[in-house]
Amino acid sequence: MKLTRYGHLIIDEVGASLKKKRRRILIITKEKKEEMPLKIIRDVVIVGKVSMTSELIKTLMESGIDLLIATPFGRPIARVVGAKAGGTAENRYEQYKSLSDERGIYIAKAVILGKIRNQCSNMRYYSKSRRATPEISMRLYEVYEVLKRKMENLESEKFSNLEEARSKIMVYEGECANFYWDSMKFVFEKWNFPGRMQNGNDAANICLNICYNLLSCQIWKYIIRFGLDPFLGYLHVERPGRLSLVFDFMEPFRPMVDRFVASFLRSVDVKIFERKKNAVLMELRQAFFNEFLQEKLEYKGRKMLMETVMFYYLQEIVSFLRRHKDSITMPYMPW
Repeated sequence: MKLTRYGHLIIDEVGASLKKKRRRILIITKEKKEEMPLKIIRDVVIVGKVSMTSELIKTLMESGIDLLIATPFGRPIARVVGAKAGGTAENRYEQYKSLSDERGIYIAKAVILGKIRNQCSNMRYYSKSRRATPEISMRLYEVYEVLKRKMENLESEKFSNLEEARSKIMVYEGECANFYWDSMKFVFEKWNFPGRMQNGNDAANICLNICYNLLSCQIWKYIIRFGLDPFLGYLHVERPGRLSLVFDFMEPFRPMVDRFVASFLRSVDVKIFERKKNAVLMELRQAFFNEFLQEKLEYKGRKMLMETVMFYYLQEIVSFLRRHKDSITMPYMPW
């Protein structure tokens, strides 16, 4: 169990029991009992095997505290949503309508442009690294220029409908990913990174998967808060149980996660990871909430915490869907 300094209560024990005790959460494990005041908790993230009373769940919902259930690898399983949460029906109505007009095309294009722009930023960042040899630095800069050209080409593309846009945009995304991840092998060099694999068992891919999953949990939270349908996306096609809209909206943040994971792994010894893998991954989950989500990022002329940027980013998308704005500002991490 860990309460981050920003109020994320992470429960990772096996066999823990959570109950309500007045205005507190009572956490019972084999080793000890501990109480946490509700007023210092902003969300509860359960990644272990625990039991909870219905009275506690009711109190969390009434207090506006988010409850997420995920696997130890951060993959979201369920999110408990209070009856009063969820924005307005108008937001979801406009989301459905936008799939058939220019707004859907704009969003599909914008989120991938945001992703490629941040990939470009990472290539510039690592090409300037003191660890890079002149040869590697030049190679990374050349990849930056390739990604930049592809981004500019995509920017100038015009599409007649969302289906056409989706197929062509994903081609750009795939081509950029090939160049980008081939170059990221340098960044994860000491970990023998084989390239990006969703089911990879190497340290870098495991850490990336965990943090992408935790990122999806955060984006899912704000999608629900604004009353959008998380299963109906613009780029990622609809499949039963697939959080397609979540995967769409998290795209610009993925390269930011890549940089965070690379920084985290630089401080980890390879042999320690092999011997104490579970402990290192728990440290990674805590660092995601304590460091990545609290990193300062400039968005729309203001310095905000990453978590706050996610909220305003979703708010901006909703304003665009409701035609209160004619564009969306994509989050950007400068090199």
